[in-house]
Amino acid sequence: MGVRARSGSEIPELTARVARASNPHGTTAMAIRDHLDGLWSDEDFVEWYPRDGKPGLSPAQLATVCVLQFLMELSDRQAAEAVRCRIDYKYALAMELDDPGFHHSVLTDFRERLAEDGRADKLLDLALERIKAVGLVRERGRQRTDSTHILAAVRDLTRLELVTEAMRAALEELARQAPQELVGLVTEDWGRRYGRAARLGKNPTRPKTRIKDTGNDAYLLLRYVRRYLRGLWEGPQIQALRQIFLQNYFIDGRGAVRWRLPAETGLPPSAIAIVSPYDLTARYARRGENRWKGFQAHVTETCDDDAVNIITDVTTAPAPVYDAKTLPTIHTRLKHRNLLPAEHLVDGGYTSVPLRERASREHEITLVGPVRRKSTRKSRKGNVFDRAAFTIDWDRQKVTCPGEKQSISWATFASIAPYVQVKFSKVDCGQCPMKTACTRSSHRLLTFLPQQLNELQAEARGEQETHQWKARYGMRAGIESTINEFVNGHGMRQCRYRSADKAHVQHVLTGIAVNLERITVQLSPALEHQPRTPTALQGFLDWQGIPRPRSWRATG
Repeated sequence: MGVRARSGSEIPELTARVARASNPHGTTAMAIRDHLDGLWSDEDFVEWYPRDGKPGLSPAQLATVCVLQFLMELSDRQAAEAVRCRIDYKYALAMELDDPGFHHSVLTDFRERLAEDGRADKLLDLALERIKAVGLVRERGRQRTDSTHILAAVRDLTRLELVTEAMRAALEELARQAPQELVGLVTEDWGRRYGRAARLGKNPTRPKTRIKDTGNDAYLLLRYVRRYLRGLWEGPQIQALRQIFLQNYFIDGRGAVRWRLPAETGLPPSAIAIVSPYDLTARYARRGENRWKGFQAHVTETCDDDAVNIITDVTTAPAPVYDAKTLPTIHTRLKHRNLLPAEHLVDGGYTSVPLRERASREHEITLVGPVRRKSTRKSRKGNVFDRAAFTIDWDRQKVTCPGEKQSISWATFASIAPYVQVKFSKVDCGQCPMKTACTRSSHRLLTFLPQQLNELQAEARGEQETHQWKARYGMRAGIESTINEFVNGHGMRQCRYRSADKAHVQHVLTGIAVNLERITVQLSPALEHQPRTPTALQGFLDWQGIPRPRSWRATG
């Protein structure tokens, strides 16, 4: 008996029962239709496709399959097989039971569309609208955010391996598109160097010779393509080789190719340094003891009392970008979804006084997070004067030091976080008996925020010492378990795909999958507990009326 696709209520009850019992995730798949009436419809994807041509597969169904794929950690082949064989998939997708499904490569093409023009975020917008419609998420509640590092789907390469692999990738691209142009250019030496993947290690043999030969080869190939193969110059791997060559070599005044050394010609900063020719968006970053090549994922969820925690935003950022720079972007995205919080709990990486003031002024958000005190080695020992020891007269624009001396200059500098800098006289500082506890230079320089921000900073630092603030901020710790759920439950730590756009698609689909799991727990009726069948001994004890422990926790 077939299933009519337009109404979940028309599906026979027996079919629904079988679908729910087909596997542990069957209930989650069923919740898409039972509670949300589907996450989206084909009309939501009209702008993604041309209006003419042969009718294609349902984009709403493909989007749902992608979410279920990340929910159950399936490959493309496994997901396509599940659409053909699993009844819970057919129920969630409103498909006929005898529907043959589609080829697994269709999912790859659909993700390519998702990676364009912010469509992945549009997918999350549509899912949140459905969730909002059933009353599980609302605006002006309480939310929390944290980040985690993401490993790119690339191999860890040394600088020499990077250039060698970029050269090999460029030759592969030319061999696919114009193999006849490589005749006479590729020699036996090139065959030995680039005929297979570069695995030289950190201590290769003859490193100086390898560096020189690889640089000369790359320079020759780039000049050859630029002069004789203009049509292939814009190829992605040729351009990757060009950028990697410029970041690791330079041409000296005699026209010779030279290797860049950090102490001489310098290396590009990590924000722009390419780490793999196959993913030009991955970057190297170091945070404390963590060192990785890839991206960062920022996850935001609701945390209201007695309510299910819903993922409201997932942002993918370059690895070297600090958390504080990402927070305004998160607020803008939440505003677009009409899901701005009244209170936003974050850790110290997101918190600064200018950001607190900006969030309050632009979005009426109370940013709850620790405002750190600037400390030095001497101030931590308690034998040096910090900024709190100086008295600021805002009206006269004067600062008085602990030695009762006044500053001689006051300057305000415009920047992202504006600040004031004052300077004391060299004569006053040189004669001061407390100079050793104040500064090691000839005179003291003091920097602090403008008056409004300075007062806000003092208020925040005083507030975070209270028990009420600590109890309220304690709610932020729950986001750590959510990050663990993303990483260990759904494999978000390792990118499945290459490029930041495709990594963001993975993160958004994972966020929607997590929402489905949580909604299922919240809305689905609790299953009745089925006690275990007693063993022969337990049956004998029950027959004789002899008490026995009902749980292993009761033994002792």
